[in-house]
Amino acid sequence: MKILCVDMGNTRTHCAVVEDMRVLDSWDVYTKDFPDSLSRGGVRALGVDGLSWCSVVPSGAALFQCRLDSDFSDLDAYRLTFDTSPIPIDSKNPAQVGQDRIAVAVGAGAFFKPPYIIVDMGTAVTIDLVDSGGVYSGGAIAPGLYAFTDYLNERAALLPRIDPAEADYSLSVGKDTREAMQVGCVKGFCRLVDGIISDIEADYFRGQCARPKTIFTGGSVALLPKKWLAERKVECNLANIGLFMAFKFNKGNRL
Repeated sequence: MKILCVDMGNTRTHCAVVEDMRVLDSWDVYTKDFPDSLSRGGVRALGVDGLSWCSVVPSGAALFQCRLDSDFSDLDAYRLTFDTSPIPIDSKNPAQVGQDRIAVAVGAGAFFKPPYIIVDMGTAVTIDLVDSGGVYSGGAIAPGLYAFTDYLNERAALLPRIDPAEADYSLSVGKDTREAMQVGCVKGFCRLVDGIISDIEADYFRGQCARPKTIFTGGSVALLPKKWLAERKVECNLANIGLFMAFKFNKGNRL
């Protein structure tokens, strides 16, 4: 089974062709340019058996659905939402849970048995838990890495824009303005993530370390300090793997 998986985010739409849990090809498109960039001929050339998608952009989702109805009506299409999710959603308002958060929660199940934690680094950083019963149990949402690194430059005339990929994670004190911003913004961002993971670990992992069952994904992962990210599980196509798994489940296959 070969499926075209589409994860429509606020900034970028991540597409991948997934077959039997293997990502054969993947590419990004700016969401403002999607779905116009998706041609009927291009999709046919991929030789896919179906399409699985999710979106956190209501206007974009509406446009894409219209495009599917008009140009791809013969394609077996499935949309992952809270009420089509293959895993239960424990939330005060399940309809408000981002479809991308559900997708990565499902995808992480290809690597771990529950409980496990998913950290998705995008426009926002989301840190979510699937509990020991295999239930999506909620999580945390914080500003993404670029919000940390760009905010001060945009609001303070004398503070430069910094590249988070250049940050020295070993520093505890910066010796100039740029280094000080790297410590405060980049290292501070990493410590925020670690703190939330630590709290989840204390409440849900029964004394076990959560690190071996935490997976990182998202477009900003490559910008994170290598020293901090070392030995952590990273899967940049996690949402697309989750969309593939959800498609199979929707067609009657077990996860």
